[in-house]
Amino acid sequence: MFNLFKKKEPEIKIVDKVCMEPAGKLELLYKAWQADQSLVILFWFDDSLQTATDFFAQKTAAPVNLILAREFSPLQRAGKPIVFGEHYPLRKPETDLIKNMGLTSIEVYSSLKDLLFRMFDGERIINVMSSLGMKEDEVIQHSMISSSIRKAQDKLEKEITVEHTARSTEAWFKMNINQ
Repeated sequence: MFNLFKKKEPEIKIVDKVCMEPAGKLELLYKAWQADQSLVILFWFDDSLQTATDFFAQKTAAPVNLILAREFSPLQRAGKPIVFGEHYPLRKPETDLIKNMGLTSIEVYSSLKDLLFRMFDGERIINVMSSLGMKEDEVIQHSMISSSIRKAQDKLEKEITVEHTARSTEAWFKMNINQ
């Protein structure tokens, strides 16, 4: 009745690698891919995938595993390392996919100019980072940032009664939040 002896599900560890600018995020993804060319980079939105595809095409002629998260299958994984090129605005779909992949930890690359951050005062963080002399492609990685992202996702989940899918982050927010 109270599930006193039920095993607790293992918590998923999401490591957020955040930089100031979208171009810096793409550079970080490129460096991660250069370090391991078997890397699979997942995106939630078509426009983000297209931007990354164009960026990588300018950098290399080698094939790069850039895939939409909704089109990703466990067969494509085949032991390859996986990272996300962005957060999904809601926490549950993100963690559900990670669990379905059988992963206990994942890295997510973000920019403080991503819409999720802009909605929750990312500009203020950019100003602080700039005043500290940080470069636009310099990584911030801290549990407080990850916690803030989770809280923002949870806050958005509470606002949405019916989710509408979209091809871009902007369209998703417009259809689901700014109704």
